[in-house]
Amino acid sequence: MGWTRGKASRPDHRRSENDASAPLGKNSDACGQCFCYLCDKLTSLCPYWTSPSICHCNAHNKSKYWKAARDTALVGVLTMFNFDLTEIDVDLRQGGNHLLKFMQELFVQYNNYLVGEEISREDLYPCMCDCHQGQRRKSMGCNKCNYHHAETRIYRYSAVYDLVSKFVTQAEQENPETAAVMLLGVAKELMLQKEPPQVGQAQDPTEVLKSAVVQLMERITVTLQKMLVLHNFPNNLYRKFVDFFKALVFPPHCYCFANRLNILPWHDYLLTSVLMGQNITGERTKKGKKEFLWEPLPVVQARVERLKDEAKYRPLVRYLKAVRCNDSLLLKVLKDKIPFYMCKYGDFDGAAQVLLNWKSVDCCIVCRITPAEFAVYLKMFRTRSYPSGNELLSQEQWLIHPNSALKSGTTIKLAIQMLYTNQTLYRNPKCWSSLIQTWCSKTILGENGELEPLSCVEPAVVFQKDILHLSLGVLEDLKQQIHIKLPIQFSLLNFEAELILAVQAVVRILLDLDGHYMLNSVLEMVFAFGSNIWALKLLLEGISFSENLLYEFSTAFKQELYSQSLFAQRMWNNQGPVYVSQLITIFITHNHAVVRSAAFVIMNIILDHFSQCPWTPYVANFLRNRVLIVSCSVLTPLEQHELKDKIAVFQKQNATSPAIGK
Repeated sequence: MGWTRGKASRPDHRRSENDASAPLGKNSDACGQCFCYLCDKLTSLCPYWTSPSICHCNAHNKSKYWKAARDTALVGVLTMFNFDLTEIDVDLRQGGNHLLKFMQELFVQYNNYLVGEEISREDLYPCMCDCHQGQRRKSMGCNKCNYHHAETRIYRYSAVYDLVSKFVTQAEQENPETAAVMLLGVAKELMLQKEPPQVGQAQDPTEVLKSAVVQLMERITVTLQKMLVLHNFPNNLYRKFVDFFKALVFPPHCYCFANRLNILPWHDYLLTSVLMGQNITGERTKKGKKEFLWEPLPVVQARVERLKDEAKYRPLVRYLKAVRCNDSLLLKVLKDKIPFYMCKYGDFDGAAQVLLNWKSVDCCIVCRITPAEFAVYLKMFRTRSYPSGNELLSQEQWLIHPNSALKSGTTIKLAIQMLYTNQTLYRNPKCWSSLIQTWCSKTILGENGELEPLSCVEPAVVFQKDILHLSLGVLEDLKQQIHIKLPIQFSLLNFEAELILAVQAVVRILLDLDGHYMLNSVLEMVFAFGSNIWALKLLLEGISFSENLLYEFSTAFKQELYSQSLFAQRMWNNQGPVYVSQLITIFITHNHAVVRSAAFVIMNIILDHFSQCPWTPYVANFLRNRVLIVSCSVLTPLEQHELKDKIAVFQKQNATSPAIGK
């Protein structure tokens, strides 16, 4: 029906229910402002305005036939989804346009596959007949092998596979509604494809229809599963997508995909009760039967992703604790981040318990964390803070949880138990350095989100000996995974006491390993103490019981000093002359000569960068007053002479230095 803008129809239009054979009356007459009812275009642009058998000029809006034809013309390939016209938006229409174009290309490519190609069997595999071997070789072959040299027809599906793969990739980059139409449409086309008879075997599975279609459907259904979870489709649209997929006729090789989209909606009662904390097990009894919260891995991954993006960490933890999955290994990977999510909403005590939970069938989460993750966990528990991002090792801004609290001594006990539980952490020198550095840092992060160094005043010798004695029993209990409460003495000077316990833990590990894992780690460990030189002295005294370990420690330290001299020099300049003086002193006053030799290496490196060290006169005065005069008895005459020479050179530095306090 042609009509002028704003008018329903022309007065002289002749109506019929479904007559399209030829123009009726003057229906073909039209002005420049008339539009085709079916095409929704100007009549001058309609290719079927007066075409016999499909005359559009006879169409009008009072006929069910013509209304259906108009809906089909406007909706196009989307009619297969049973959408109402009011449901079709720009995204759905774009998906239909992409799908229609693809179906035309697929039709051509699939027909080429059905036709196949002629090829000689000789091109597939060589003839093994005797007439082709040695002196009896013949150009034409014999009657016995003529069959092998005849032409044969082969069918390769790989071109169709590549076309569909490219289309699926395109769909994955579109808006969710557009992508859903494209993926569901191509799934329907794949279900209609059949293999020609006498299809041979192929090494490449993409050349065989059945195996190639299974691969494609796996990718399509996984994408659809994630899409239905991640995107908020309107309920009616969601239902039509799922119903469309369920209505497909699946061939035998695709039966396994029939229920792939039968996933729980977000408003499902069991799922909702788990997310809200009303059901902590994911189990319920319905009509006398037990039901479990079981979902395929792609759905679990999608739910985790969405809950993380929405910062719903409590529901996320509840979900991961309750859900079951067909892939237990990858589900375990997701569950391993539960302590991290608990820290993000401030439950540090709960996170500590989950890390060392032994109820798991295999082992606890700690058994699978890496040294880098170990350092991050120590930082989180020490400072009661967390990365703002959703990844444990992300370099995002760190945030402090304002309402979190952690029982006294929990962090140090957890850290040591983590080392004892995970042998990879136990043998990794970086973990020892992380332990020391964490307890030589403040409990509040700096402005840049980094650990701030903490200077603990050296406690009385009596207190140190008391804590060292108590540490032996504490470490043994922690090694046996016994939940203990730290002795009351640890509450007197808790920072200093916990640092002593951390040092003793490292000493016990080093004695146990006897230096076998020392390698390139000593320098980092020494610098981890910061200005707490007295604690470093405890470490050296602790490992002195093993001469082999002491030798390995000192040798590795000296090698690293030489190989990383610039780094060491920067650290000393940052720490200042007091730190350098005390560092040299604890090495040079040690009873073992190999340890004292490390002090001379430090001084040699300072001399190599003499112009960058204006504080050397201070170091010279410190060594003269505190070593040559007070501790001269431990040095050999040769060492005394060498030390005097170094002091003399240090004093030549032109820069002035403050006086030494007694």
